[in-house]
Amino acid sequence: MANKLNENSIREAAYYLWQNAGCPNGNDDYFWSQAIEQLNSKTSSKKTTSCKTSSCTKKSTSSKKSK
Repeated sequence: MANKLNENSIREAAYYLWQNAGCPNGNDDYFWSQAIEQLNSKTSSKKTTSCKTSSCTKKSTSSKKSK
């Protein structure tokens, strides 16, 4: 895995996915892999949207003022 995921985070996410699906038997691997995908997508979306912080906005605003 490219992103370091905490096993407890994966376990918790898999548990909630399993509960939301109605607690079916025999799908442990499916819910585990779905939890990993879900957590990976959250961490990758945080990386791509990280420049929407106030410091990035302030930089772009201050550069506009100086022109």
